[in-house]
Amino acid sequence: MNDYDIAVAGGGLAGLSLLYHFARAGKLRGKRVLLVDPERKSVHDRTWSYWERGAGPFDDIVAHRWERVTLANSTGHCTCDLRPYAYKLIRSTDFYAKVNPVVDAIEGLTYLPARISSVEKTPTGARLIADGKEYKADRVYSSLPHPLDYREVRQPYLDQHFRGWFVETTEPTFDPDRPTFMDFRTPQAGETRFFYVLPFSKTHALVEVAIFGNHHLTTEAYDALLRDYIGEHWTRSDYRITHSESGNIPMTTYPFPRRDGNLIYIGLGGGAARPSTGYTFYGLQRQLARMAAAYPEPATVAPWPARHLLYDATLLRILERSAVAGEEVFVDLFRRNPPARVLAFLNGESSLWEELRLMSTVPLAPFARHFLGETLGNRGR
Repeated sequence: MNDYDIAVAGGGLAGLSLLYHFARAGKLRGKRVLLVDPERKSVHDRTWSYWERGAGPFDDIVAHRWERVTLANSTGHCTCDLRPYAYKLIRSTDFYAKVNPVVDAIEGLTYLPARISSVEKTPTGARLIADGKEYKADRVYSSLPHPLDYREVRQPYLDQHFRGWFVETTEPTFDPDRPTFMDFRTPQAGETRFFYVLPFSKTHALVEVAIFGNHHLTTEAYDALLRDYIGEHWTRSDYRITHSESGNIPMTTYPFPRRDGNLIYIGLGGGAARPSTGYTFYGLQRQLARMAAAYPEPATVAPWPARHLLYDATLLRILERSAVAGEEVFVDLFRRNPPARVLAFLNGESSLWEELRLMSTVPLAPFARHFLGETLGNRGR
């Protein structure tokens, strides 16, 4: 007999969200549940942004939402009305405050503050090794990272590495109703580089630089980009940095394993990030809610539709090879389409007809060539 019915390896966004959805669905009554992570998450360590049509299950903790956004590049800018979608931002502190009480109320929960060294399937379930000790469960859900070397991956692969500053200015600088979604007014250096600005008030905003590329910068280099961008496009007056965040999200259509027996992978290691954008929160919550509804069946719900992964592979290969500039692709998508159509596509909610309409607005020759290449490549794998 195993020690637990369910073990969750990792107590970050994916692990806590899984337990939250399972508990809300009433699937953990009478279950022995183990949650393993070196520390309980409660402090502000990141923000999550996503777009959503109408109301959603996390609306009560959305710190800010915007219905219009601006995109800019060297040739101009456009303002997009996202309705019926809205761009939403959640702070990790608010997420933990909402989810942790639900998780803590699981009657059979054991929290183990330990570092996990391995997870693997067993003949009767799965097991994990934490601080040198073995813990067995009928099923293990692992959100541990799945390390990849882009030089060894056959599928297109770009890291999205980013760094952001939360800034407070001494004079009114930002329009709190108008975030900058993508601003490409920076030297691209053979990559796709852009800034986004999420304003919380006229004097407070998150300013972040994101780079699609496999060569990371030093902290000082990211900071120099942020400093130059703020000084050139926002304010030359004094401001202070109240908080900073940084990270990396793999953008790839590599077929992350979703299941190995009763070992089920979730989060980034399970392919939860949308390959073409790196956005994770919305798709992850949708996936885990469906897994909770299916339990006790070991459903391994795909985070994204299969045909969307083919579209994403095409785009990533184009960006990887610099066949078309990233700023041209993204800005033109929003300029030449209703924004709601673009967002439905990026959320994996679009119809085939909508996707065909989108395809008609991108450079035909390079997209057709790379789409065919990825299609034939997938068949040969």
